[in-house]
Amino acid sequence: MTSPPPKSKPKPVKPAKAVKASTGSVTRKSNSVEAIKVAIRMLNEMALARRAMRITELADKMGETKPRIHRHLATLKEMGLVEQEQATERYRLGWRLFQLGEAAGAQFDLRYRAEPYLIKLRDELRQTAVLAIPINDQPMVIATADNIHARICISVKPGNRPLPHCSAFGRLTLAYSSAETQHLLLSGALPAETEDSLVDRQRVLDRLPLIRQRLYDYAAGEMMVGINTVVVPIFRDDDVLAGAIGIVGSVQEIPSPPHPAQIALLQTYAQELSIQLNSHAYERMRRQGV
Repeated sequence: MTSPPPKSKPKPVKPAKAVKASTGSVTRKSNSVEAIKVAIRMLNEMALARRAMRITELADKMGETKPRIHRHLATLKEMGLVEQEQATERYRLGWRLFQLGEAAGAQFDLRYRAEPYLIKLRDELRQTAVLAIPINDQPMVIATADNIHARICISVKPGNRPLPHCSAFGRLTLAYSSAETQHLLLSGALPAETEDSLVDRQRVLDRLPLIRQRLYDYAAGEMMVGINTVVVPIFRDDDVLAGAIGIVGSVQEIPSPPHPAQIALLQTYAQELSIQLNSHAYERMRRQGV
């Protein structure tokens, strides 16, 4: 009887070597992301400045080198996102950004959802209805439904930027901004549009908690003599301010303070829009007796 052949011992399996990504590929990926970040920061700085800027000024504000800022500006200029003034060699935001903004505005969900409510507000309250959204913590009008029922129509053009301190849209947006933003926007001189404009910094700050409590604000004769505006907030994702919806008309038809029925209808439609945007802020605040 022959004995079985001895079993061969299994060969030890060598652990797989970690494959390192080449330094070049990692660097390229990292630089790509960082380049986008720098470009966006640059566009933000130019937007906040609201004027053309030199390379040196941009580099100082961003803490970057002048050659790096120049390279980014050259690329943005090539894509039409910034333009260079020939006389001063300063850079400003380009027309392409405006086109992109218009396209984004047309596709913006709140504007699309709010259009039927603007028309209903116009027809039920017989006033011009206005929708604004916060841009850099300040309101910008993006849609209106002009009053077709009046002999003289009071209109607000899309793109209008109401002042933060003496307009209903401005103060309501300010009320839901951070304390740092509030003090920043109110730190300089507050110009008066009319004799009734609220230009006292402390009075504006004192009014902001009241706006959050009652969920509306109005500005009778503050932007234009004889004209009143009443606005209410629209929320998204619980209690984030998505925008504001309001009506504009003469003080004879929108008195100071506004009619409770006008406020109630505005808040009803703002609540419906807020629910569509995943916010139940109105219900919660009302349950709490706010």
